[in-house]
Amino acid sequence: MLLEEQLKIENQNLKDMLAEQRRKDKASFAMHLAMVKMKIEQPKKSHKVTVSLKSGGSYTYSYADLADVDKAIMKAIEKTAVDGKPLLTYRFEIDNGAEGVSAETVIIDAATGYEERTNRVWFKNVNVGKAQDSASLISYAKRYSLSAAFGIASEDDDDAQAQIRNQEQAIDKAGIEIIVNEYLKDKTDKSKRWIKGKHDKATAEYIMQLIGKYKLDQHLESNKNKQIEKRKERHEKRIAKELKKVAAKSEDEIIKDIVDKPKADPFENEKDDSQVTAGQQDLFNSVLGE
Repeated sequence: MLLEEQLKIENQNLKDMLAEQRRKDKASFAMHLAMVKMKIEQPKKSHKVTVSLKSGGSYTYSYADLADVDKAIMKAIEKTAVDGKPLLTYRFEIDNGAEGVSAETVIIDAATGYEERTNRVWFKNVNVGKAQDSASLISYAKRYSLSAAFGIASEDDDDAQAQIRNQEQAIDKAGIEIIVNEYLKDKTDKSKRWIKGKHDKATAEYIMQLIGKYKLDQHLESNKNKQIEKRKERHEKRIAKELKKVAAKSEDEIIKDIVDKPKADPFENEKDDSQVTAGQQDLFNSVLGE
């Protein structure tokens, strides 16, 4: 029975250790992904395609192909490398089925092996059996999945959405907060290098805002603790002063205080106010000789 209990405890400890390690790996992955994404420069949409409509007519849009997207990501990975070693790498998982093609991007933390998968995208293949068309569709699925994984706008978009996305990339608040938090709390070399590196104006301002808020919170917390310590010190001094007064009194003075200033009658609850009888009074008088 003891052996069984011991095995249960050891198994639980092992599970806890694995869970803690996974939590650390996930945090590392999140920071590395944020660092890479913030160094990505949007690729130029140098390719054009014309789409014919069934109802007649057509429209043309520009896009960055898979090679352009991959190049933009790899440049960002090179910029964030530590001692020549990349923070991230990635691979594709492709399923070329009978009816369509699906693609999934798997991003891997190069330091820990921890990986995250994007949502799988699927496109119907209307040209099944045509190798060139299928290859083009696979390439399109890869580009779509990879662009989504790293926040790249690889196709034309309306001005409003493009502006919103560019602003979000310029100030990737969640990513910046992850790195700044590690810098402030753990002072890791990676976070230090990133903090001291070159940033665009919006990113630099948000970094300073986060650091300023942290320092203000630390200052307020420090003042709060100082006030608590001062109150504690005053209380201790007051107690010490009272004890000193008591200690300075002699034993005779303490006894005199007790005798001269009784706090209460110790036999107050034992008083008997009943009247003596005539017989008791006669006995009392005879004892006193009266």
